[in-house]
Amino acid sequence: MAFLTPLFLAGLGAIAIPVLIHLIQREKKHVVEFPSLMFVRRIPYQSVRRRRIRHWALLLLRAAAIALIVAAFARPFTRQGTLAAAVGGGAREIVILLDQSASMGYGDHWTRARDAARTIVRGLGADDRATLVLFNKNAEENMRATADRTRLEAAIDAAKVGSGATRYGPALKLAESILSRSPIKRREAVLISDFQRSGWTGSEEVRFPEGMTVTTVSVASPGTVNLAVPSVAFARASFSGQERLTVTAGLSNKGDQALKDVPVTLTIDGHEIQTEKATIGAHASGSVSFTQFTLSSPNVRGSVRAGTDPLPADNTFNFVLAPSEPVSLVIVDSGDRAASSLFLAKALSIGTTPVFQVDVTSASRLTPAALDKRAVVILNDTTFPPAAGGGVLKRYLDRGGGLLVVSGDHATWPQGEAELLPGRFGATVDRTSGRSASLGYLDYSHPVFEVFKAPRSGDFTAAHIFRYRALQTAPGDRVLARFDDGAVAAAERKIGGGRSIVWTSTLDDSWTDIAVKPVFLPLVHQLVRYLAHYEPPTSWLTVGQVLDLTARAKGRGDHSDRIVVTPSGERISQSNAGEGNEGLLELNEQGIYEIRSAAAASGRPEAIAVNLDPAESDLSAIDPRELVASVTGHATPTAAPPVESQEMTREESERRQSLWWYLLMTGLLLLGAETVIANHLSRKEKFL
Repeated sequence: MAFLTPLFLAGLGAIAIPVLIHLIQREKKHVVEFPSLMFVRRIPYQSVRRRRIRHWALLLLRAAAIALIVAAFARPFTRQGTLAAAVGGGAREIVILLDQSASMGYGDHWTRARDAARTIVRGLGADDRATLVLFNKNAEENMRATADRTRLEAAIDAAKVGSGATRYGPALKLAESILSRSPIKRREAVLISDFQRSGWTGSEEVRFPEGMTVTTVSVASPGTVNLAVPSVAFARASFSGQERLTVTAGLSNKGDQALKDVPVTLTIDGHEIQTEKATIGAHASGSVSFTQFTLSSPNVRGSVRAGTDPLPADNTFNFVLAPSEPVSLVIVDSGDRAASSLFLAKALSIGTTPVFQVDVTSASRLTPAALDKRAVVILNDTTFPPAAGGGVLKRYLDRGGGLLVVSGDHATWPQGEAELLPGRFGATVDRTSGRSASLGYLDYSHPVFEVFKAPRSGDFTAAHIFRYRALQTAPGDRVLARFDDGAVAAAERKIGGGRSIVWTSTLDDSWTDIAVKPVFLPLVHQLVRYLAHYEPPTSWLTVGQVLDLTARAKGRGDHSDRIVVTPSGERISQSNAGEGNEGLLELNEQGIYEIRSAAAASGRPEAIAVNLDPAESDLSAIDPRELVASVTGHATPTAAPPVESQEMTREESERRQSLWWYLLMTGLLLLGAETVIANHLSRKEKFL
């Protein structure tokens, strides 16, 4: 037996108090009525009775109570208890990593995972602590380190399968951070998952130091069966002034068995439009196309559902449709050649994503009002239009308009509008007598040329340029392309919210033959898309993406606050102030989000379709030992630290044994018993 605060034992001197009380002389005096004592002689009273202790049991009871209370304040503990705790392994710090990604919704995976987590909690020792971490793409500390098994089990019961993708890196990094802060020597992370292969690349840079172990619990099932709808494509066409749309759904069989005659259903605004049958081989893909339907209004909600299997979440693909908005532009030429803008107009008349509305006019006929209705203005080998002077073209660019200047014999530019041109025109360079020029450098990082970056995506070197205008760019201008001699072929300058690009040769057959090359059509489309700030309509997003509601609202001129209703029915108020993270909405659920302006009392709300990450449909699993080896350097969990490292301090041993509490309660009980006994003896002696 040892004491944490032995100085309190000096209080044992208080045991002398009950001894002194017991040795006090107690006399019982009875008043006797007697006549006058005037004739009685006074004799001095002498007591010959020795002082002695009469109630030994009461004395011992009082002394024991005082001794126990003093010993409690001295905080006793037994060294044998410290050794026993060390031999038993000591306390453990455990982090339970519970996978709640979408793939855990397969069959009974989630039920088995929660049962495994409960088993771990119920196996906690009295001194163990556990932290519950729920994870999918991100990891969250759901229940902080606690020894309360009831709270831990309640947190496990409340957890649900989410819609996020599987990522093991963030969860393991969080576990390592929690364990590294713990003073307890035995530290362990328990990973409960289906160990989806797509969730671990091996490059996550997670490393557990020596002394930390990783234990795995796999709930993966062999021979999984899963059919998914990973994508949907749309083909748009115009018929009788209306837009017609064809939906084609992609199907992917991730199972080991072929699937025959699987029903695939297209639903539009809650109405089943058509059901087709599909046959997909094992580990193969296919598609189903549905008949055309008319698309006449925005925010049309649709879905494609294919078959049934143990993972229903990826059997449905949601989307939102809206009629396409054409890109309006005007081509301004000199008007003296009928075919000067033929190649440009024909190229822009082809294509549906987007549809280009093209008007061709001469520089003399252009009006300032015509610029207000156009996303892009193309000055095709022409003099500067008089209607664009006086700051008209400058204001058009400031508002976000796009300008493409195509140089040639007729191209001129006034000095007063020089700030709108990315550079200054020089003399014409003639390459007709010798070897023609070719495009030798393209800035593939620029959106105009990015689509040509991949191999066999377009050969610009096949185009021959016979003449071009020299262009001297300013330091702030960006060169997009150069000829083989280093001369500038294309340059860009940003002005306000708009963009201005110069092409230093023609886009017809007068100075070059690029107009008859395969790259001409995509080049012209990319130039106009970029200058028009065109973004293809987004029919769906993926779980985990973040939506900037403030930017969307400002783009529509809506400055009021918004109310967001999630697929699960939760209502979220979003301020339009845009401060901090306000206005940013993380899409954590699969389904349809509704976004309504707080100022709008009626009308159909904006809809956002959100789907699972297609990688979640692939249920192939990795060997858990591979993951453990990557994290700890050992294929199996490392052994616990040796017993010697588990020896506890005096303070820790006393805290765990808590003998003082029992001594204090026993002392108080003895004082209560002493009070009862003393009162009883006092009443008895009173009548003696």
